[in-house]
Amino acid sequence: MAVLVLIFAAAAIVWGVIYAQRVSLLVGGTIFVALGYIFNHHFWNIGIGPISLTIGRLLLVGLVVLLGWRWYRGQIELRPLTGSDWLAAMLVGYLTLRFLLTPAANFAEISVSPFWKLIASFWMPAALYLVVRNAELSQRTWKMMLAGLTLLGIYLAITGIAEITEQWWAVFPRFIANPELGTHFGRARGPTLMSASLGVFLAATFWAAWFLWAHVARRWQLVLMAAMGLMCAALYFTFTRSTWLGLAGGLAIVPLLQCSRRWRPVLLGVMGIVAIVGVAFVGDKMVNVGRKDPGSSSHSVYQRASFVYVSMNMFADAPMFGCGFGRFYDRKIPYLADRRQQIELESLRELDHHNTFLSLLTETGMVGFALFVGLLIGWGRAAWQIASDTTAEHWVKAQGLFTLAVLIAYVTNALFHDLMLSPSEQWLLCLTTGVTVGLQSQLRCRATCGQRSEQKHAARAVSPLGWEAVVT
Repeated sequence: MAVLVLIFAAAAIVWGVIYAQRVSLLVGGTIFVALGYIFNHHFWNIGIGPISLTIGRLLLVGLVVLLGWRWYRGQIELRPLTGSDWLAAMLVGYLTLRFLLTPAANFAEISVSPFWKLIASFWMPAALYLVVRNAELSQRTWKMMLAGLTLLGIYLAITGIAEITEQWWAVFPRFIANPELGTHFGRARGPTLMSASLGVFLAATFWAAWFLWAHVARRWQLVLMAAMGLMCAALYFTFTRSTWLGLAGGLAIVPLLQCSRRWRPVLLGVMGIVAIVGVAFVGDKMVNVGRKDPGSSSHSVYQRASFVYVSMNMFADAPMFGCGFGRFYDRKIPYLADRRQQIELESLRELDHHNTFLSLLTETGMVGFALFVGLLIGWGRAAWQIASDTTAEHWVKAQGLFTLAVLIAYVTNALFHDLMLSPSEQWLLCLTTGVTVGLQSQLRCRATCGQRSEQKHAARAVSPLGWEAVVT
């Protein structure tokens, strides 16, 4: 096995060197997200000290090196920083400092290493964000990104449906069929072995196919429509309420922003009817989901109150800087003995947090929480700005709406799961927001250059003799 790995590694290095001068950084980022998601730690890894190398991590290192090489050669210029960039830098910097100042945990008492959480869920996505926001952004590379994500979505949909129908011959990689690995066996869960993660990716790839639809030939539009239907079916089979809500939230907003103003009242009326019918017929099923995995789905709904109660008590004891990065799992234990209320708390003992925002609030305090929420708002603002920019090209506006759809899916799921424990969702988020912020910075540069050109032109006056004289 080691010999085969070395052979494949050598081949990858050779082909990487050959195509390094031609490959788009944006396409490379898309390949990293797709291959890193599929061929993850369960597929192959090699330990080097406290860090294990995987195929995705090796690809990311290559992308960062390629960005540095092209910048050194003068082939690309780093775009000016925006407010979102500064917030991202402050968030990663603060979390790193909070990690360094938190006493080391007893690994027998925690479920996830804080060091791994910092590297995989923040440093790696930040590196991808840096690469993508400075990549060559054009309609061609944008369409290639959407096409890559759509292909990923088709693969995930087929895999998820094969899981739920127990067609294990169609499931790849094979470790997905192992009931002893991961959670949610019996539901569509994908390569990360977690149904919520699969649902987030299916929602994002659905929107990739949605926005690619207007930029391909008619025969491919039919293929994309079938692909979107397949993704919706697989997303349903995750049996995860938050993923359904994430896609539904996007479908309630994005088409409304895309259609003309005169049709919006009609669309709103149709959406209202669909919402009423949906609540009437499937409202109870949203609580009692037909899951095959152990445990009561209705109990998981009421358990959210327990997480909120414990989190608020922990926040009250350390409001500014939190209990320590990555330490909710072990430092919540004393709070489970609270008997001042009727909420059941003991079932949280073996669980990680189920809310990204509350997890950050308890572990990093108001500082980390404010930076994280501020960054999401900044990314949403950037997406809205380029989507509503009347001077921007059509594909640029579409990228803004695509980012809004991904943000809706991410935030909705973050309210019900601690997505920091699943790094791939941060990769997907940083891929889409990196493109958006890069385009925002690009548009600002064009506007600034245009204003300077107009000012220089206005500063020139023609003399009575017909000579140009510069007015000072």
